Amino acid sequence: MAPHSPIENHPLPVPGFKIGTASCGVKDPALKGKRMDLTIIAADVACQAAGCFTQNRFRAACVELGEETIAEYGTQVRAIVANSGNANAATGAQEQKWAQKMIAATAIALDIEPKQILSASTGVIGTPFPIDRIIEGMAGAATLDSDWEGAANAIRTTDTFAKWASRRVGPYTITGIAKGSGMIHPNMATMLGFIATDAPLSQAQLQPILKRVANQSFNAISVDGDTSTNDTVYLLASGLALGHQPLSDIEAFEVALSALCIELAQLIVRDGEGVSKFVTINIEGATNEDQARHIGRTIAVSPLVKTAFAGSDANWGRIVAAAGNAGIDFDAAAVSLRCDDVVMLERGILHADYRDELGMAVFAKPEFSITLDLGMGDSVATVWTGDLTHGYITINAEYRS
Repeated sequence: MAPHSPIENHPLPVPGFKIGTASCGVKDPALKGKRMDLTIIAADVACQAAGCFTQNRFRAACVELGEETIAEYGTQVRAIVANSGNANAATGAQEQKWAQKMIAATAIALDIEPKQILSASTGVIGTPFPIDRIIEGMAGAATLDSDWEGAANAIRTTDTFAKWASRRVGPYTITGIAKGSGMIHPNMATMLGFIATDAPLSQAQLQPILKRVANQSFNAISVDGDTSTNDTVYLLASGLALGHQPLSDIEAFEVALSALCIELAQLIVRDGEGVSKFVTINIEGATNEDQARHIGRTIAVSPLVKTAFAGSDANWGRIVAAAGNAGIDFDAAAVSLRCDDVVMLERGILHADYRDELGMAVFAKPEFSITLDLGMGDSVATVWTGDLTHGYITINAEYRS
């Protein structure tokens, strides 16, 4: 599916936010001047902020600091600074000092307080952080404009294309960028994502909205089953919409934000390392949504299922076996399975009209859906994933070389 970008439109500027990028040679000094790897998203005013973070126990310092900043100063945030090429993770006590130095350098460049800045890093884990090269490039990143597309490029690592999305809801604008291609699995947030809006929402409103939206989007994708040390999503609200109009329909805003985040999440799967197929997994007939989502994730991450996708092999037995391995109690005799409109299994029995060539034809498509009905209740969930190809092995076997 990669390397071409499926995005046709340009990201919309958001009133009250400016963007800056710089090339620091973060991963390799030889790359300085050849690709952007530092970005700043700066706000004209103090913003309300929300965040969701990785649940990996080996969390990077930027994640720890970001969570603390959201908790203590989440109504005063003025900027996000992010680098690609080095995760600044698993580097010992020096890790937090490096992260704080990057924040301090950003504060000086923007003439704001360090406590008003959120940071993020992505790239190779366990490698000394090139803080001096980042500080040298900070002045360039602090030269601000409205280039969201440039920022989306600057946070890329193994991504083959930049990822962004925008929505308008009434007088308000929402724009978000994301990076992610490998080490993607639902455990919040599965990638880096930065979203800004000019809508007037409080932090008390933003945080639960972002959590709900993330569960329907960034927590509903899987490329390879690995959750990274640095995964973070930030949402900033400036309240600077034209005429400072009050938010009259918070539900409409959440719907728009959800659509934006689902678009970004799906772009991550489409750009998954080595991915050649985009697969939607629908779980129906569950007793609750968490149960449905857990079964969908278990199917999405199964190497046997994903390699069957890669080989266009409609081995539906692998799908039901993965569902049965999810640790959820259900009656196998009540389960039905279809791929697109081809019914394979009906209430635990091979459908009378099913022929393997019908299933193979579906699995040969670049995009298709799997729908598993548990026959227990009315709850549903959707998860998006891709196949597992030789390309994934090649990319990750050579990641540091």
